[in-house]
Amino acid sequence: MLEPGRISVRQLIVVMLLIQIGDMILVYPSLIAGAAQQDAWLASLIGIPFGLFTVWIMLQLYKQAPGLTLIEGLGKIFGKWMGAILGLWYLFYFMVMAAIIVREAGDFLTTQILPETPIRVIHLILVVVLVWGIKYGLESLSRTGELLIPIVVMFIAFQVICLLPQIEVARLEPVFASGAKNIAAGATLAVAYPFGELLPVLMLIPYALNRPHRTRDLLVTALIGFLMLTMIVTVALMVLGPFFTQHNIYASFILSQRISIGNFLERIESVMATIWIISTYFKAVIYFYCFVLGSAQLFALRSYRPIIMPSGMIIFGMAIILAPTLTYYQAIVSKYWVYWDLTCALVIPLCGLLVCYVRKRWSGQKLGENTYN
Repeated sequence: MLEPGRISVRQLIVVMLLIQIGDMILVYPSLIAGAAQQDAWLASLIGIPFGLFTVWIMLQLYKQAPGLTLIEGLGKIFGKWMGAILGLWYLFYFMVMAAIIVREAGDFLTTQILPETPIRVIHLILVVVLVWGIKYGLESLSRTGELLIPIVVMFIAFQVICLLPQIEVARLEPVFASGAKNIAAGATLAVAYPFGELLPVLMLIPYALNRPHRTRDLLVTALIGFLMLTMIVTVALMVLGPFFTQHNIYASFILSQRISIGNFLERIESVMATIWIISTYFKAVIYFYCFVLGSAQLFALRSYRPIIMPSGMIIFGMAIILAPTLTYYQAIVSKYWVYWDLTCALVIPLCGLLVCYVRKRWSGQKLGENTYN
């Protein structure tokens, strides 16, 4: 394998949780409240079974070609040429995702924390850190994630606890006021973003040590991460109300500004912003790693390290090209992104499972045995 490192299942779970939280901790409340208004919490809960089904489908796809990454497995499942085409599709997806996450971090820092700093400077710093992180390999990234995940979870819990005195349950009423159509739209977002963007796990599983019940553990992790996001959405609705949650892109940041305990514990949003940048960085670096590793595998390179720097330059350029302004990103890009996530995380894996079923049914050929339960 091109990646010599190995990680434990616990480290894979930590990385998976950081991917799921990632940038969603900042933008998820606004996105789902924009679709379902005060019923955003309900739409988020409705999306749980469908989201877990999406993750389960992705893991079932891996079982058809165990020991292979997503890019390698596509060739086994769909054949050489179709697998290569789909491999390019996923590589483009990984690249754009890494770039858009860098752009989100840049927009957040330049609009909320460092308004006098040019956004390209922020992007350059982030890309340099991404390149630096990948050069040390998957093991170093996963171990760093183990060190930082307690801090991320602790500060999320701290934020929720500090906001409990400001909660007003009446802001969630009336229930079902947004209508079934809007709730369904919010549930679709809940499936596509937090669950659908866990696709990089299929690039990391081959490097994780095998153990029983790995599928169950990953599904439970996906559920825990999603419940954390749902909790943040619910708190945002009960503290800010549906209107302000919908129209504040960074609702979680606004929540941290509302924390005031005894006129002593105040203005901690900069500390909270640091935690969000950590989770966002991990999501970006894993997507960047998947792009670099997948490119080396698809084009049969001996090592992925020589293409790390050129790939970083591509990410730096794409971060600006993807969206000229923050308003454009919010109004246009995020509106249609959900379909891309669902296509990559659900539609294509379902097609892959169908191909495997037909091949097994008519010719008796089987790509791989189930290696974990």
